[in-house]
Amino acid sequence: MRDDFDYEDEFSHDFDEEEDDDLGMTFEEDLYLMIRERLRDTIQEFKPKYPSLKKLESAVSSFKVNAKNTDDSKFYPLAAKLLSEHIKPLLEESEEIQEIYDNMQLDVARFKNQRAHGFEGEFYLT
Repeated sequence: MRDDFDYEDEFSHDFDEEEDDDLGMTFEEDLYLMIRERLRDTIQEFKPKYPSLKKLESAVSSFKVNAKNTDDSKFYPLAAKLLSEHIKPLLEESEEIQEIYDNMQLDVARFKNQRAHGFEGEFYLT
């Protein structure tokens, strides 16, 4: 006699895509990816109104980090710092870029203090 209980069907769990993305991700990686996403979304949202953001978009999209043999706890804070330095020359281009940069720094500070409150506002999208 065959049991009606199918172990795989009963205990299989379909994770949401979002859940899958978070599995195995360190705080540092998650924070860095959030910073990049906020920059991208902010640029896309406000680029039509503020043409100076096209230079910021170009700088962010061309940014690459190559730090081999570095663990997440060191790599992502370094990448965030280098990204900040990469876009710093654009700060004099416009007040908008300066404001985005300043707002981004509140999230960058979270690498040192995870409890710090990152920026959540209009000109650096959440």
